[in-house]
Amino acid sequence: MSSGRKQLILAVLLAAWMAIAWPHLSEQFSASEQARAALGPLSWEQRTAALDEPGYGVATDIADTVPARGCVLVLSYTGPEHLRYYRSRFPYYLYPRKVRLSDRTEETGAGCEYLAVFRDTPQNLAQEPYHGHWDEHQLAERTAAMTRVFAADGVQIFRAR
Repeated sequence: MSSGRKQLILAVLLAAWMAIAWPHLSEQFSASEQARAALGPLSWEQRTAALDEPGYGVATDIADTVPARGCVLVLSYTGPEHLRYYRSRFPYYLYPRKVRLSDRTEETGAGCEYLAVFRDTPQNLAQEPYHGHWDEHQLAERTAAMTRVFAADGVQIFRAR
């Protein structure tokens, strides 16, 4: 096969690939431009809050409440994949605090003096239902012996007395 024929075949394959891929690439470029227009004027904190909702907001509430040298156990009512995601993000957002995250209300926290109770958004729970162990009565008994230091939509923070 001659060199010219190989080049012609490659050119035809490239043109066919571009024709097939163009609608998807066009859609992707359009979505990128929309994101750039929406996020461009925002600060990095505002971008993070917009893209990582509710995780960043909850982490900010915890960071504002728990001292930098503190330890916090976050009991999270969320689905397994979201739990894995929050386990990776919360230590980053809350550094240098020690952070433990669990989806079980009986988790002890290994000596953490703060307890944050986080309930994921209905949208996230609809996408991925909760599969852990959550006992509201047990949680109420546990937090009754603690001082509530913060409360907002989706998160409550307690300190051991």
